[in-house]
Amino acid sequence: METKKERCLRIGPDQVTITDNEVVIETKHELSDWEVRTFQAPAIYFEERKYLLVEKGEARPPYSIRYVLRPWPEGKVANAKLFHTYSAETVAERDASRRGEAFNEVMWICLLPFYPFLGLFWSGVQQRLHRFSYLPRTITGISIFTVFGLMLTQGALIALTLQASARSGNVMIGGMLRAMVNQNYLHIGSLSIPVVILDILLGLALMADIGIRYTHYLRDDQWAGGFLEWLVPKSLQKS
Repeated sequence: METKKERCLRIGPDQVTITDNEVVIETKHELSDWEVRTFQAPAIYFEERKYLLVEKGEARPPYSIRYVLRPWPEGKVANAKLFHTYSAETVAERDASRRGEAFNEVMWICLLPFYPFLGLFWSGVQQRLHRFSYLPRTITGISIFTVFGLMLTQGALIALTLQASARSGNVMIGGMLRAMVNQNYLHIGSLSIPVVILDILLGLALMADIGIRYTHYLRDDQWAGGFLEWLVPKSLQKS
C-alpha cells in the first residue's frame, strides 16, 4: 500500500500541512478575502503551484481557522481580476496589519475622553487623527460647540467675580484663568501680567473663533479647522 507523503512547516505563526492532494493551513487569524467560491473562484498560489480553496472552517486549538487547498482542477476558469498568494511575506503583512489595527483601537480608546477638544487642533493634526477613526469635520463641529460652552463659562465666571468684588470691596475680576491661578497677577520672572487682561483676551478669542469657524463650517460641507487657525494664512500653515 502506498503511503501518503506529508510535509509540515511553519509560516510565521501558521501551521501548514502539505500532501500530494491538498494543503491544509491552520491559522489564528483570518486571511483577507479567502472565501470558498464555486463561481469565478480566485486562484491561490503557494510554492509555485496553483490551488483552489475548497474548505474553510474551525481549526484545532491553538488555531482558530482551517483552510483546505486542492490543486487547481483542469479546465476550471479562474477569476481574472482576483488571485491570492500565500507566502511568508503574505503572513507578515497580515500580522503587521493586525498590529496596526490593534494600535489604532487602543489610540481611539485613549483619545475618547478628549473627544470634545480634539477639533481644537489645527487641520494638519486633525487629518492625522483620521487614522484613529476621528473624522476631521465631525470633531471640528464638536469643538465649535465646546468653544461656545467655554465662552459661556468665561462670561459666567467674570460676572460672578464682578459681583463678589462689589460685595467684598476686593478686586478679583477674572474668568477661567483667574480661577486656575487664584491670583490677580501672573508672575513670569520679573514680569507681572494682570490676569484680568489675559481673561479678557481669552474671552474675545473665544467669541471670534466661534463666529468665524462656525461661518466656515456652514458654508463648506468639507471644511475642518482648529482653534484660531483662521488667523494664519493657508500658505503659512504646516500640516
